[in-house]
Order: sequence, then structure tokens, then C-alpha cells
Amino acid sequence: MVCLISGGNNDIHRTEEIRERALLHEGLKHYFIVNFPQRAGALQEFLAEVLGPGDDITHFEYSKKSNSSKGPALIGIELNHKDNFQSLLQRMNEQRIRYEYLNDKPDLFRFLV
Repeated sequence: MVCLISGGNNDIHRTEEIRERALLHEGLKHYFIVNFPQRAGALQEFLAEVLGPGDDITHFEYSKKSNSSKGPALIGIELNHKDNFQSLLQRMNEQRIRYEYLNDKPDLFRFLV
């Protein structure tokens, strides 16, 4: 009798999806809709004032639908450590950034991400 263990049924094109799901499950990947300023330097300010050391933006999709001073951006953030999540939210609140957290909204999350 032989027990065969293999990951051969995984398509190489699904590797990124598998990684994404693992990061979400581990609490390292978080998605937000951020009401983002429509001006030069806004992203740089977000990086400097909101992200912690070792955190990274892995997804950024900006949607300019009007001539208003702010517009929605879908942002995926990968944290260095899952314990950094509360401090990320704290910094966003301190900077008065309007956001909607998507990870706990499964229908909206699946639609947008």
C-alpha cells in the first residue's frame, strides 16, 4: 500500500490566489475603501503617516468619478505582523482618514477584490 501526497492538482496560475487566501486567514492582508484626496502627494502622505514599518500596499485602485476634492480608492495592505492591525486603524483615525473596512463584509469584499 502506498500513500501518495501531492499538490499536483493545483494549477500554477492559482499560486497567487492561494497566497492571498493564506494572508487573509492569518490576518496579514486587509482591504479598505479609502476616501482619498485628489491631489499630488496624497499617496506619499498616506505611506509616510499611516503605514507602519514593514507594511506594504499590495493593491491600489483609484476611481475618479467626479471633480470633487476626494475620491474612493480600493487599497490592499499587507502587514508585517497581524498585531499591527489595531495600530494601523489608530493611525488612520488620527489622520482623519475616512475609510470602510472590507474584510468583514464578505459580499462587498468578493465583489470588489
